[in-house]
Amino acid sequence: MDLYTFHGLTLEVKQEGQETGESLTRLLPFLSFARSRARARTPSICLSVRLDGQGVSVPPRAHEVFESDGLCGLEGGEDFYLTEGSSLFHLQPLRGQGEADLAPGFFHQPPLLQYKFWAVGLLKLLRPLGVYSLHAAGVVTHTGLGLLIVGESGSGKSTLALGLVRQGWGYLSDDTVLLRLQPDGVEALAFRKHFHVAPNVTPGADLPLGEAMPDLSRRRRRIVDMEEAYPGQYIAGCTPRVLLFSRIVPHAHSTLLPLEHPQALWRLLSQSGPQLFDRGTMGQQLEALKRLVQQTSTYELLAGRDLYQDPMILMHLLREAEGEKRWGDHSSGKKDPWSD
Repeated sequence: MDLYTFHGLTLEVKQEGQETGESLTRLLPFLSFARSRARARTPSICLSVRLDGQGVSVPPRAHEVFESDGLCGLEGGEDFYLTEGSSLFHLQPLRGQGEADLAPGFFHQPPLLQYKFWAVGLLKLLRPLGVYSLHAAGVVTHTGLGLLIVGESGSGKSTLALGLVRQGWGYLSDDTVLLRLQPDGVEALAFRKHFHVAPNVTPGADLPLGEAMPDLSRRRRRIVDMEEAYPGQYIAGCTPRVLLFSRIVPHAHSTLLPLEHPQALWRLLSQSGPQLFDRGTMGQQLEALKRLVQQTSTYELLAGRDLYQDPMILMHLLREAEGEKRWGDHSSGKKDPWSD
């Protein structure tokens, strides 16, 4: 039995045989889970993993709720089932429990399919604990302000986030952040530690690129160990103060447009893992998204060529848009939050 900590939560993993949970135990540190020796009285989430060659058997009452990228999710009452065709992940989110029956062929599946099998299951189990996923990159300015870049795949959020990290900004993630509602507002938490970048990204001395492999959209990506590339810049969590909804445009210059709160909320919902929505947690998630919009300045970023030649142009766009606005400790008399 192995124990992990994750943003104040505890995960317990039980596995039958050494190889059964190998892909999971390799993945967890990649997903910001840290091994722990401290025994928790009541773990937040319990997973059991075993080898099973009997094939997938889903109760007849379960109905399909999504099919995407080689995975199928089914729901039956309070239970959720996840399969890639040969293995089954049976989840009981309200109990914080998951049982994975893995077929021998599971370990020969593409690494990114194995990753999504585990990651989607964990995200589903986190929902009753008040932790919700958002398709966004997360970075933190030199002065400690959290900024989330939200958008579809191909909207430029990862490239922009990497450019800002290269300028010394802190980073949470290039693709998925987690949101948790606290008494004083919404916090953004790191989920995946490493960046995935296109193979044509210029490595440079600061960017050791791993092996290229296809992702679930059949695009090739390279994994970058960000802690190795940028020691000390990893940020486990922050309070977001700016939301950018990014879109690449074929223009020389970038533009930042104010976005009304209802529009921002609608866009957040579309990037919040709709396939994981359920009645029991949807109200709490919607409240977290509303609070996130209320505590942030929201903009649409039309990202032109200049921004990718010099990502710090974003700082100047924000300074112009924000004017004399300050937040928290950055109120009047304090350092400009968008200063170099």
